[in-house]
Amino acid sequence: MKKILFVFAVLYGTYWYASSRFNFADTLVYAKKNQYASWSQRTYYYVGLVYYQRAEYAKSQDAFTQLVTDFSTGPYVARGLIRLSQVAEENRDWPVARQSLERFIEEFPDHKDKPSAIQRLDLIKFK
Repeated sequence: MKKILFVFAVLYGTYWYASSRFNFADTLVYAKKNQYASWSQRTYYYVGLVYYQRAEYAKSQDAFTQLVTDFSTGPYVARGLIRLSQVAEENRDWPVARQSLERFIEEFPDHKDKPSAIQRLDLIKFK
């Protein structure tokens, strides 16, 4: 029982220290400065996901927009376009949602999420 309490205390202390010392928005600035690093795309994507989970949709949209703007190819661009369309829908930014889905369908014709992207595009086409 003491081990469990100790592990919990260490994890909570680490979380408290990190959240009080570091500004999460600085992560995107650092990734932008190191744009050619192998971890840069991944950072944009996961920062956008964290903001999405926090319901900070404007910040999430900024992170995904930066991802798909700075990178034209890569393992996170397709997923970033899908997530950008979802976040833009949450923000009621219909033009961005449509553009990101259209770009996804055009650039990734063989992607497994293409049918759902087409369906979502049909739903928001006239909003």
